[in-house]
Amino acid sequence: MTQTVLFFVYSNKYICADRIDGARRYAEKAGWNIQVIERNGGGAPLDVGGIIDFWKPIGVIAECGGGIPEISRRTLGRIPCVYLDDDPAKGKGRAMHVNSDSASVGELAAKELLALGCQHYAFVGWRSPRFWSEERREAFQDALRLHGCSCEVFDCPAAAGEMQRRERLREWLKALPKPCGLFAVHDPVGEEVLVLAASSGISIPDELAVIGVDDDPVICERTRPTLSSIRLDFEQGGYMCAELLDRRLHDPDFTGARLKFAPVFVMRRQSTRRFAQTDRRVARAAEFIRRCACDGIGTCEVAREMGLSRRMAELAFRRHTGHTIHDEIQSVRMECVERLLLNPRQDIAAIAGLCGWTSGSSLRKAFKDAHGGLSMRDWRVAHS
Repeated sequence: MTQTVLFFVYSNKYICADRIDGARRYAEKAGWNIQVIERNGGGAPLDVGGIIDFWKPIGVIAECGGGIPEISRRTLGRIPCVYLDDDPAKGKGRAMHVNSDSASVGELAAKELLALGCQHYAFVGWRSPRFWSEERREAFQDALRLHGCSCEVFDCPAAAGEMQRRERLREWLKALPKPCGLFAVHDPVGEEVLVLAASSGISIPDELAVIGVDDDPVICERTRPTLSSIRLDFEQGGYMCAELLDRRLHDPDFTGARLKFAPVFVMRRQSTRRFAQTDRRVARAAEFIRRCACDGIGTCEVAREMGLSRRMAELAFRRHTGHTIHDEIQSVRMECVERLLLNPRQDIAAIAGLCGWTSGSSLRKAFKDAHGGLSMRDWRVAHS
């Protein structure tokens, strides 16, 4: 009979789906069934004891980022549990934890915004205290200090209501020295910043360049302008949870492990494309290329999007970016290739068609030229 592992999630949104996929990837090797139990925020409390009695699992993975108060040592009994996105300092003894690498996230956000040459920097954290929010802020501030830069931090009393908080945030954004690079602790906060900035007449990204975390396409592609965001390796996080659980099942003395999964790339969108301040047509072209480069577009389609002749489009694009339209298309396609290579289950032979190359041989040559002679297979091994 197949053994069952319960995966409790706060919400089955896309980042949880990636974590579940990662756990299931490991479960295929271990011969487990991963049963997902969703704890919807607005629903009734979970009867964890009843669920345990029903499924009789060999282990539990608990995604606690949104808070699942019903999960505790009392409700789980002796069943091994790995906590995902839970504060290790909460006092769960020698529990097993898997969290995102918040320090690396903060450092990567600083690198992106420092590269833009912003004169000022700011941070907006989560609405209420969260350990990952504080860790990201501290790493962001430390990285800025290394470069002699300070950071404005939005601080609102915990007792403030939601409407009061939003109004304070609006006034704080208006008062920030400009131009400013702002790190929003994750995408929902980034979306909120963009909405409030737009309603206050703040130009994005000319006056305020914004980057979030999670690369949630439902949020990032829906905002106007679209939101740049740091993508975390959520699938690897789920895989790590299952791997830790398996080690615990084979060794009852194995406890107290703490692992972290890393950010993998920055998805650059309009909220940090600062060359837009000099020519809106170039900004529109860059966004068109970001969305459609892998569909096989060329310079002519981009010129048409800009409303210019091919020659005039090339001149305008080079003047404001320092490179050609073709170079931009190839750069976006190559970024897509690298993201796909980071997925160990992605067939390398299929990548050329997915990223807009006319043939596998043309991609292989372009990849080696761009990576010092390294093949895609070797690059994957080096970055695994």
